[in-house]
Amino acid sequence: SLPVGLSRWETFSLLGSLQKLGRALMLPIAVLPIAGLLLRLGSPDVLDIKFMMEAGGAIFKNLALIFAIGVGVGLSKDNAGAAGLAGAIGYLVFTSSIKTISASIDMGVFAGIVSGVTAGLMYNRFHQIKFPDWLAFFGGRRFVPIATAGVLLLLSAAFGLIWPPVQKAIDLSGNWMIQSGALGAFTYGTLNRLLIP
Repeated sequence: SLPVGLSRWETFSLLGSLQKLGRALMLPIAVLPIAGLLLRLGSPDVLDIKFMMEAGGAIFKNLALIFAIGVGVGLSKDNAGAAGLAGAIGYLVFTSSIKTISASIDMGVFAGIVSGVTAGLMYNRFHQIKFPDWLAFFGGRRFVPIATAGVLLLLSAAFGLIWPPVQKAIDLSGNWMIQSGALGAFTYGTLNRLLIP
């Protein structure tokens, strides 16, 4: 059966888009095992190698930026580095501008995914754009980071209004699960399994 309100073509298109996003997410996810190993092996109760632990921690501290770059590259038509650069620039623009709306906003890795998706879409749309001779330097792939930054600047204004209630709902849900004993653990486990696909 089809989701309510969607035709067969729209359903396939939606599933195709989700598959592309899933494949794009695999690139940044691939670095997580090595980061986890470095962090754990370097910790004081295992090998006690501080620089190894810090190296693993650095990956986790910058995970959103890594996702912005990886998803941008993964969604671009030809796995272009320009899309990765656009994802990084877009992420910096997005997070910096959204913090001016409310310093309490913390989108975590989702901000990186939003930036990477935007960068990939902007790359696919504009990587061959042509400008008049006097603007030719900014044409093609060079335009992609500019377009991505502009779109994410607009998105930061929207998310600045939309995200605080979402963030509060996530926080309340998490606290409810922690305080609800077995029912909370069951709810968490169920949601965790549902999100695996």
